[in-house]
Amino acid sequence: MFTFFKERIHESFALASVLAASVALHVAWIDNLLITRSSVIGDWVTLNPAIGPISGLYVDTLGAFFMTLLLATAFWRGKDVSHWRDRVFWFFIFSIVMFLLMTLPFVYGFVIS
Repeated sequence: MFTFFKERIHESFALASVLAASVALHVAWIDNLLITRSSVIGDWVTLNPAIGPISGLYVDTLGAFFMTLLLATAFWRGKDVSHWRDRVFWFFIFSIVMFLLMTLPFVYGFVIS
């Protein structure tokens, strides 16, 4: 029906996508923490004043995703990457857990006085 789509995705591109998603999750929680802690960084990443610093956070996260995807795809293109499966999978799981933990409001709102 749709001839544009391929029947399968190469393993190297699939692993590059999962790795890029993992890196993007880490960039998102680190940026969230920095924006919350520093008004200078919050002002610096604000692209649209009506939306606030979340606009820069999204652009930064998308940039990290696509740059990692591009680099990993170029590096792994045409190679056997089956030995990377477990490492990338567990890095993805670790990224999800870290993102969930580090974006809880009491974590980035914690202050030692």
